[in-house]
Amino acid sequence: MNRRQIFLLIIVLLLLLNLKNIFKIFYPIKYDKYVVKYSKRYNVDPYLIYALIKAESNFDKNALSHKGAIGLMQITPNTGRYISNLLKEKNYRDGDLFDPEKNIKYGVFYFKKLYSDFGYDLDLALAAYNAGEGNVRRWIINNKLKEEMLFKETKLYIKKVKKYYMIYKWIYQNEFL
Repeated sequence: MNRRQIFLLIIVLLLLLNLKNIFKIFYPIKYDKYVVKYSKRYNVDPYLIYALIKAESNFDKNALSHKGAIGLMQITPNTGRYISNLLKEKNYRDGDLFDPEKNIKYGVFYFKKLYSDFGYDLDLALAAYNAGEGNVRRWIINNKLKEEMLFKETKLYIKKVKKYYMIYKWIYQNEFL
């Protein structure tokens, strides 16, 4: 081996030894105080919540979609009002969805509701979170789940969140929580 090959081998080894640290740059843990708190409260894997937040807003608490979804977990004002009623919270304001704690609380609660309502089927819960529970219920009733499932966007969304979920579990396994 010449010097250049040895140098490249050392670089590759260093990268491999630090691979998880490199991945942490692209798959961060942010708002962990709230993610852990509400994941425990509603019995949802926090790594799944990080994957959802990554897919929905890439951790931008001020994210606003073209459809009007707000914040980290991209909750629409209508869904926010619906969740606040389910939680029996008074004085809900749409602007509350920009607050990281409120957004994560609502997002985790709502995801858990969907997960439970759809028989703990992760694909269906993710589809409902993305495309709306009404659409998923119609697809099931009309036996069109396989064909319509989905809007192409929803199929891609499910794959993306599940990929992020696997990556988060791999990077941070046994590190905290």
